[in-house]
Amino acid sequence: MAEHIDVLVRRRRREERRFQLLLFLPTIVFLVLMVLFPLVYSVRISFYDYVRGREPRFIGFGNYAQLFRSEQFWLVTWVTLRITLTCLAIEMGLGLLLGFALSQKVPGMGVFRVLIFLPMMLAPLVAGLFWRLLLDQTFGLVNFFLERLGFQAVEWLTDPRFAIWGIIITDVWQWTPFVVLLILAGLGTIPQELQEAATLDRASPWMRFRNIYLPYLRMPILLAVLFRSIDTLKMFDVPYILTGGGPGDLTTTLSLLGYRNLFSFFKVGVASAISWFVVIIVNVLVNVLLKILSPRRKIPREMVDTGL
Repeated sequence: MAEHIDVLVRRRRREERRFQLLLFLPTIVFLVLMVLFPLVYSVRISFYDYVRGREPRFIGFGNYAQLFRSEQFWLVTWVTLRITLTCLAIEMGLGLLLGFALSQKVPGMGVFRVLIFLPMMLAPLVAGLFWRLLLDQTFGLVNFFLERLGFQAVEWLTDPRFAIWGIIITDVWQWTPFVVLLILAGLGTIPQELQEAATLDRASPWMRFRNIYLPYLRMPILLAVLFRSIDTLKMFDVPYILTGGGPGDLTTTLSLLGYRNLFSFFKVGVASAISWFVVIIVNVLVNVLLKILSPRRKIPREMVDTGL
């Protein structure tokens, strides 16, 4: 009798495990079809000389070798890295300053927070069109105010010296609020007693930042750097709307170069190779940033003091 009951229990457990697996089946199928298959297919096609309308021809690393020999490719890579590093530096600096400013308990601060966060809620396409109108050489409000202040109008979208700055200004305007949001979240986790102790000990602003704020802001800063570096490295919308990659290739990003190869020249294999080069850059940068910004060891709360 006992053996019969044991057999029934084991059978019941097997049926429960099968049912649990069946619950996961739709998600697994979705991931395979929408994520895994496109990734595997794009890797495979990057090893082919594949132009729309012609039979694909296997060439191994030929597409990658062609890219690495191209001066245009390295120029576009430099432009992408320059936009990424500049946007990252400005957004982190402004994000920290605005985060500390908006964390102050001042009447009406909630209104300022809403106004600061509004640009982040817009689609990149809308933000690009908005700044394209603002930076227009003839009708733009930016040049209007510059001329009223006695300066000459600037060809923001066509001058080789300023075109890239139009893209940087747009990205900083839209995504600095994201950094501010993470900084505010980090500041909200700081125990009030630590700040009160720093005030009683008359700790300097630098001591407060290094010994009280920074340990709690390390993770928000890491997340902000990771998300913004990933988004900026694969930036497409803003350059496409503002400048179209011009003048020449001076504002062309890697994603925009891949788009041109795919939809203008129908070079599917080359476009896939460019996309995977972006993936490699993103992974390398993310791992480097994790090594630099991640804490070497967990800091116990009781060890965080004012430094005095």
